[in-house]
Formats: sequence, structure tokens, C-alpha cells
Amino acid sequence: MTIIALPLAHILARGLQLVAVAAGMKVVHEGERTRVVAAFGEVRPTFMVVVPQLLVKIRQAGRDRAADARIGPVFRLAESTAVAWGRHLEARQDDPGRRARPALRVRHAFFDRLFYRRMRRLMGDRVEWLLSGAAGLDPTLAHFFRGIGVPVIEGYGLTETTAPATGLRPGDLRAGSVGTPLPGTTIRIADDGEVLVRGVGVLPGSVDPADDAGAFVDGFFRTGDLGSLDDAGRLTLHGRRKNLIVTASGKNVAPEPWEDAVTRSPLVAHAVLVGEGRSHLTALLLVDPDGVRRWAQQSGNTDVVAHLDAPLPDDGLVLDHPALLARLQRPFDRANAEVSRAEQARAFVPLLVDVTAASNFITPTLKLRRDTLLEAAARHIEALYAPH
Repeated sequence: MTIIALPLAHILARGLQLVAVAAGMKVVHEGERTRVVAAFGEVRPTFMVVVPQLLVKIRQAGRDRAADARIGPVFRLAESTAVAWGRHLEARQDDPGRRARPALRVRHAFFDRLFYRRMRRLMGDRVEWLLSGAAGLDPTLAHFFRGIGVPVIEGYGLTETTAPATGLRPGDLRAGSVGTPLPGTTIRIADDGEVLVRGVGVLPGSVDPADDAGAFVDGFFRTGDLGSLDDAGRLTLHGRRKNLIVTASGKNVAPEPWEDAVTRSPLVAHAVLVGEGRSHLTALLLVDPDGVRRWAQQSGNTDVVAHLDAPLPDDGLVLDHPALLARLQRPFDRANAEVSRAEQARAFVPLLVDVTAASNFITPTLKLRRDTLLEAAARHIEALYAPH
């Protein structure tokens, strides 16, 4: 039994649906992420196809329940224990004789009884594997779910490669990597870092040959993604080539590492680093309405809630509430701490925009239309660079 929590416009959802049916599995499709968690108890899947944001929401549900029970600090310790246990299990893949420290074993057993079992029950209590796709997965989140007993498989592919081109395998799960090439597929990294793919699933060309101009090199399809291969042939992605920001000083910045870091916050749905041709970088933080609403209620800043229900202008609503700005400063600072000085943002603006699947800013495969957002939010971007 499986739940596919991706829209069928996504090639991964289409492909896995066919594979599941061919294997005789029952398939439940739920493309609306707000309803997926509620479906777990009814369906009780053994395998799920998810997007990283759903995993964030599952973890947040655990945090919220702990906060309601006034044991939030205890759950934070349980989180760090799960991450440490996930890292231990990953290390054991190379060293089967490796043993966890006694203190870690005791903490993990204790929190399994207190929290982890309940989180597994939240997912139906039968899930053996999660397959995450459609966006990059935070390595800490992958370690967390592995640590609570629900390992996550991550892979990589495009519509042009008929979904998966690489994938992690049981016994070789490496958080942060999207795995080795699937049988019949070859991956090469170009001199400029672009990921090139050749194989049985790669399209031979377009209906109109004119559309193939620049799409292939030496028989390999140019994916437009930046990546690297480790000594074992595992692929790690570093961002999109077209998203590279060239600052006024000539520095090339891949925005995805910074953006991925700040969107770990449950208050941020999407982040966009800005700075093409500018002297420094700034950012648009698209807030998660549910996350902000939950924070506002828990922190006593209920006056923020009224803004969440206000009509939205086409270029988004700036949420400049002092307490919210202070709360968002924390993930903003953490993201800056994870990148080099030249890749750090100096300022941000929190924007409330429609980030549902029906929005002009979101594609049918749930990706952010970056250029559309940047064009709509031009006024807010200019304000970030205005002299103060």
C-alpha cells in the first residue's frame, strides 16, 4: 500500500504510479499536501512518495504536540538524538561493527517509547520507506526520519530522463546525496559543473529539432543542474545553472544552499536570494501561513493572524511585525552562518503571497516560478537596496 503525495503533473508521480500498479500495490493519490497527514491513519501505507515540505510538517506536528504538552525542550533533545542515531546508522554502512555510545543508545530507546513510536503511528505505523522527490532534502531532516525508524530514499531525475536517473539504495543511504546512476544511465559532470545524463530513459530529442539546440553535448543531455560526483559515483546537487547570481564584483553565487538552509524554518515556505548585478545579496522570505499562524498563537502575537487573512496584493503583503521579524532573523542568521561571506544576505523582507498549487508563483509540480516572483516583487526588492 502506498500514498503518492505528489501531483500527477510530476513525472515521478506518474512513473511510480505505473510501477506500483504493475507490482500489484494499492495506490492512494493525494496531491493536496494539507490533507496527506489526515490520510495516513486511514490508508496505513507501507511506502510513501513525498515532498520534503511534507516531512517538515510531520516533524512540526511532533513539535506542536510536545509544545501543547509543555515538554517542548524534551522534544528538542529527542530531535537531536534522532539525528545522531540516523548519522550513526549511516556510518554503520561502512563499518558494520560500529557501536553507538551507551548514552546515545539509552536516549534513543527512551525517546522511541516517548516520541518516535507516536510519530510512526502518525504516519499509519506501517511505513517502511519514504521516497522524497521534487525538491532537495535537508540532510538533517533525512537523518531525523532515519533516526525515528523511517528511512528516506532520495533520487534525482527530470521529465527528460523519464523520472529517476540516480537514486540511493537500501544499505547505502547518504543524506545530502541523490545516489548513483540507475542501471542503463551514465552521469558526467561538465567542466563548468553542469550535470550531464545519457541513458535508456533520456529523451532522444524534441519533436521540433530546433528545440534541441544546445540541449545535448557528446550525446549527453544537459540538465541545467550543477553537481559533483564522489569517489563512489554518488551525485550531489548544488543548484540550478540558470539561477546563478553574478554580483557586481563578478562573484558567482548559487542561491540554493542559502535558500535551502533558511527554509528549514517552519515559518518559511520559500526563500529567494537576490543580487544580480548588485553590490551585495538580499532575500525575499515567503512565509508559510500555517507556520506563522501557529507561531503567532503559541507566542502570544495573535495580532499577526489578522494580516494572514487580509486580501493579498499582486506583489505580496509585507509582514513587518517586529516580533515576526525578530523570529525570522534566527533562521536568516543560521543560513548566513552556513555559507561563505560572499554568499551571505545582508537583509530580508518577509512576504505573504499565495504559495498554493493554484498560484501564479507555483508550477503544477509545486516548484517556485522564480522569475515570475522576482518580476512581481520588484518594488520590494528595490526597497531592500534603498539607502537608509
